[in-house]
Amino acid sequence: MLNKSAWRNALYLLPAVLVYAVFLLLPLLASLGISFTEWDGTSWPIFIGMGNYLRMFQDPVFWVALGNNALLMLFYTLFPIGVGLLLCSFLYETRNNKERSVLRILFFLPYIMPMAVLGVVWRWLYNPAFGPIDQFLRAVGLPQLAKSWLGDFTWALPAVGFVATWYFFGFCLVLFMAGLQRMDPSLLEAADLDGSSRRQKFMRITLPSLRPELRIALLLTVIASLKAFDLVYVMTQGGPGTSTMVTNIFMYKQGFDLHYFGYASAVAVFSMLIVLMINGLIHLCLRERH
Repeated sequence: MLNKSAWRNALYLLPAVLVYAVFLLLPLLASLGISFTEWDGTSWPIFIGMGNYLRMFQDPVFWVALGNNALLMLFYTLFPIGVGLLLCSFLYETRNNKERSVLRILFFLPYIMPMAVLGVVWRWLYNPAFGPIDQFLRAVGLPQLAKSWLGDFTWALPAVGFVATWYFFGFCLVLFMAGLQRMDPSLLEAADLDGSSRRQKFMRITLPSLRPELRIALLLTVIASLKAFDLVYVMTQGGPGTSTMVTNIFMYKQGFDLHYFGYASAVAVFSMLIVLMINGLIHLCLRERH
């Protein structure tokens, strides 16, 4: 229990600070230092200053990967939040509490599964030879729609993104439902008495009341889209070509496949700066105004 003794308080915090420093701060500082070197992981690092960063900004594959991350934000962030808000509004109008609870659990189920496992399952579903999706399309007389979803340069990224949307919308739904439970129901009752439509109630009462939950959902899903690795790697490994290449897979290939650890560290540091910048923008745009 904390007291007025600063030294004793520091001792209570010391174990957590040590764990945080060993597993987060030290690797972060090490990556920052390595990013200014040319290092293959075995020989002595050679200091090259900003060389890795200049190389990164001139690398077209890096910009393709960053653009794919930006496109994945639609599937990781906007679509799950949009679907979560719509379903949240629908479930909130449901008067049967048992039915509401069952639906909420069913929608949340994908989120409790590891993304790597879901990637393996959906890779089987998308299989062009025996996958259930193409088999169903052929069975209902739509063979022209069946395709190699993960092998198509146009459809590979949306196919992976759809899985991300399916994964995150249940989390957004449960988060928004929790936010609605703290909302004063008299506000909606007063809006009903004034003759407000469902759309007006949603836009003027429900949505502003969910500002804290929206901020949390935006932060977590945007960071997840920028950190995307396991789902994409399991399903496509960044292919075909660079159509699903994202920054984390690009960093992994540069470091562990090509042994350019300095270059990979520069990509990691730059990605971290992007996350911090977007984090700050979200807090700035959705901060509470008193």
